[in-house]
Amino acid sequence: MAKEFARKNIDFIFLYTREAHPGENYPAHRSFEQKLAHARAFREHFKVERPILVDDLAGSGHNLYGMLPNMTYLIGRSGKVLFRAEWTDPPTIEYAINYVFQSRSRRRDGLRLAPFYAEFVGYRWNDPAKFQEGLRRAGQQAVDDFARTTQRWQKQGPRPGRIELSE
Repeated sequence: MAKEFARKNIDFIFLYTREAHPGENYPAHRSFEQKLAHARAFREHFKVERPILVDDLAGSGHNLYGMLPNMTYLIGRSGKVLFRAEWTDPPTIEYAINYVFQSRSRRRDGLRLAPFYAEFVGYRWNDPAKFQEGLRRAGQQAVDDFARTTQRWQKQGPRPGRIELSE
């Protein structure tokens, strides 16, 4: 997708923030050099071709953009956030980019458009076995940490003001 949209002057950048579920093989970062090494290992293992920016140890970039582990933002030339998703899902990203292009095209055609806020529930590919494989790659600590996190999420219940997700 990055190659396809590069022709339209859209850059795809990956912000490496932190280990969402640190383990003994990939522990929480204690130095920037370690964080860079983890980012390189990530790039190599997953064959990431787009540029990877590495956040500082304090997580300044991550704090600015919501603290979730796999978010996506579409940011316009002016720096304005045009789209935000709590999870990276290629079909949803492609939909959002095309929507922005269509809106700009309608504006060029003379339509007066006013921005508005919208939400929708997206659906992403989910392979629990693959996810667990990734956790095991990080180490048993990561497996245990995710199990505890899952239990905590289940106890929290619905969050006010959000569209409720269902399977």
